[in-house]
Amino acid sequence: MRIMKAAKSLELTLRRFDHRLYAAMALLAAAVVLIGFSRTFYLRAWFDTPPLSALRYTHGAAMTAWYALSQVALISRRRVDIHRQLGIAAALTAVVVVAVGVATAIHFVTRVRANPEDSAFAAVVAGYDLVSLLIFALLVGTALALRRRSDIHKRLMTLASMSLLGPPLARVVSEQHALWLTYVLVLSPIAIDTWRHRRLHPAFGWGGALILVSSRLALHYVTSREWIAFALRTFP
Repeated sequence: MRIMKAAKSLELTLRRFDHRLYAAMALLAAAVVLIGFSRTFYLRAWFDTPPLSALRYTHGAAMTAWYALSQVALISRRRVDIHRQLGIAAALTAVVVVAVGVATAIHFVTRVRANPEDSAFAAVVAGYDLVSLLIFALLVGTALALRRRSDIHKRLMTLASMSLLGPPLARVVSEQHALWLTYVLVLSPIAIDTWRHRRLHPAFGWGGALILVSSRLALHYVTSREWIAFALRTFP
């Protein structure tokens, strides 16, 4: 009897720990987005910011909706009915995030095509963003497909949110520092969860590896002359 009580107590403690960890990660991700895009989107009325196109407004709204839904979904985990409704909304929002994100990345190259130096930089940024959006789509898609496995679902959704924090971070620090900070944010929940549970969860293992490996490969490819020439030749 004592063993059963101890086991139940341990399970309850781990559940509470998990909830606090993922809630903290969701709040942290939302804070990064808010701070990173404050001057160019959220608080642009108070800064000398150039007008935004409808596409960039839509992109900002979609990203905001994604991170807002992530927080509310974690808070409502005890209300299964609300959580499921939010899950449907999050899935639709993820589709919009990817679609609008791809269009925004391509449009970024188009906007600065007249300047050769800026257009090469835009091609690199767009290429990296396209890879990030692909990884985000894979993580979210897998998380939704395995939504009945809550241990996998919540970990992959957390990694998906962390994987898109490069652009807002790059608004605050240099691109190189933003890249390393993104890695820190991706690895933080993995390290904490592994320490608390005394093992690396497979979802965190392959999900984290997917983000880190794809990021390094993307940087190697999108900075090549071949990719820059392809992007400038292909994107309208």
